[in-house]
Amino acid sequence: MTSRMTVQRLGRLVTDGELGAVRAAVQEQPHLLSATVERDGADGWTALHLAVLAGQAPMVAALVEAGADPTARTEDGRTPLHLALVHAPALVEVLREAGAPVDAASAAFLGEVETLSRALDDGVPLTDPATDTDLLSWAAAGGRPGTVQVLLDRGAAPGRALHAAAAGGAPAVVQALLAAGADADERDPVTGRTPLHAAVAGAASGGDVQAVVRLLLDAGADVDATTHDGASALDIARVAAARQRAEAAGDPPVADSLAEMLVTAGASG
Repeated sequence: MTSRMTVQRLGRLVTDGELGAVRAAVQEQPHLLSATVERDGADGWTALHLAVLAGQAPMVAALVEAGADPTARTEDGRTPLHLALVHAPALVEVLREAGAPVDAASAAFLGEVETLSRALDDGVPLTDPATDTDLLSWAAAGGRPGTVQVLLDRGAAPGRALHAAAAGGAPAVVQALLAAGADADERDPVTGRTPLHAAVAGAASGGDVQAVVRLLLDAGADVDATTHDGASALDIARVAAARQRAEAAGDPPVADSLAEMLVTAGASG
């Protein structure tokens, strides 16, 4: 069976958590560990990338043990560690112990002030050349006030970082970015979302979303702003509340309280 294994088939096995089949395949054909597939419009995804994205801890450990490269990058510059930071935080330490490098973007996200400062001293640009994402957005996405302040002190422009902080429910970071001049109504060029949309949409992911929404409203965010497809923050909150009610019983959905906040602030509809 494994003699006819392709990297595409291996990718499916990895994503499905077929640990035994994957172990057999990479033992018989070690080259599959470095073979890549395309995903999300970018080439360069190894089996390890796919395992991390799927949150498959035993699979990640097995692939690393078999010799998978934790430093491999996709075509758009993402390492397995970058994926773990955003999609599977529980795998961060597994990858670091396997030798995954903590670059400037990872240090910003993890709040490692000294590592980030050394990288900046060595000339690393404020926009990560590998991922084409500004380091401030990485720090904001991680909800790390320390590395956010380091980057602001080094001249980073608030720009899109406010979206990342709002989506992660990180009020301390939101407050720091607003104080640094971030626009509470900055638009995502692709979706038209403002930080207020991002905060409400990210309510289920944790963090202190209510505090973030309050900060944005106090900063003058347009409560009736709509995305490119016509959705307001209130629309997003109501859809999220209905979904949360359908999925769980008990306490009222967080999105219900967000909807009330938005209506109190003058949201129409």
